[in-house]
Amino acid sequence: MGMRIHGNNSPVSSTPSTGVTQWQARQQQFKELNVSLKSGDLASAQTAFSALTQGRTPASDSPLAKVGLALQSGDLAAAQQAAEGIKAWRTAHHGGNGPTESIAPQSNQPSPTPAGTGTVINLTA
Repeated sequence: MGMRIHGNNSPVSSTPSTGVTQWQARQQQFKELNVSLKSGDLASAQTAFSALTQGRTPASDSPLAKVGLALQSGDLAAAQQAAEGIKAWRTAHHGGNGPTESIAPQSNQPSPTPAGTGTVINLTA
């Protein structure tokens, strides 16, 4: 039985991957929605929600879908209340990990690795 460990000396791109970039954009969109809702700006909240959900539809039973329905009907108070439900939903579905004071989504995306670091471990039996 043997174990070999190989270091990875290949350079790692300092540019974030597409997945990380998309995750960061989605985080920013959630932040913009949260700020708009907290400030009471219906038009900005509608725009932020549209950007956040462009190309995807939230699950119909999710708090985010409820926010969207309230915004669509122009009911800012209901949208704000539904946004508060996101915090409880995140706690139930993600164990409360991450910030709970905002409506930012939980992500399972890894943090970008700094350039020039990393190790590949090859285990052979």
